[in-house]
Amino acid sequence: MLLESTFAFVLLSRGLLQDHWTWLLSNYGTNTIAFVGLAFSLLFGYFLGCLPYLLLDKLKIPFLAKYKVQQHFYPDEKMEWNASQVCLGLFLYLMFPMIYLFVRQMGLLQIRVDSELPSAMELLTSQVYFFVAEDFLNYWLHRWLHSKWAYNKIHYMHHEHTAPFALSASYAHPIEVIILGIPTFTGPVILSPHLFTLWLWLMLRTYEAIDIHSGYDLPWSANKYFKFYAGTEHHDYHHFRFSGNFASIFTWCDKLYGTDLGYESFKAQKNE
Repeated sequence: MLLESTFAFVLLSRGLLQDHWTWLLSNYGTNTIAFVGLAFSLLFGYFLGCLPYLLLDKLKIPFLAKYKVQQHFYPDEKMEWNASQVCLGLFLYLMFPMIYLFVRQMGLLQIRVDSELPSAMELLTSQVYFFVAEDFLNYWLHRWLHSKWAYNKIHYMHHEHTAPFALSASYAHPIEVIILGIPTFTGPVILSPHLFTLWLWLMLRTYEAIDIHSGYDLPWSANKYFKFYAGTEHHDYHHFRFSGNFASIFTWCDKLYGTDLGYESFKAQKNE
């Protein structure tokens, strides 16, 4: 839901965004724009993105409550507060320093800061490339995190929530955040995109993670129209069963490597 609506808004508002981009370049230095923009995309984007799902959990609107994957589970205030504290700590003490180091290397990585924003086609093709690269690399690193040693030492923390909710998307061990940050930045490092494209990518990746941890499989979500897009139920099963469905975005890797067999069996039984 968040991913699709955010990307549509950016494409439809490019003219307005160009005016704001020109103003930023006229009033601030490149490093300031890069750091604040990337930090804003992560921190503000994360908590703002969680807000609609938090409201759904509180209001329990009957029309939308029926789309809850694990229908009888709703996070309590203690769980939400704990997840918020952990995620805020990760943003401030881990992700922000990582962003700072990244910004310091922008020249080496050839991240562009052109006065003209990328075209709609460039934005689209770049995001598709980033998502495909992220999905493939994330799949293998996530599978490794389910090895006995890595799970017991690192990944166990993220699986404390067998029924995920929006704020639990980034609830993880700091080492896991670093490891799974590799797929997120691999695409941009290879492609050397415009800075705005990188901002958008981080926000879309954040919203995709929130969507699949939200606990809601809404009827207008992308997986209802594109069968290769995994969606909420696909990842919710992974948390519920602690295994299978390792891919975070698409279904290709799980189908190709046979790690969705339990999920397919589960769906077949559910539909009987």
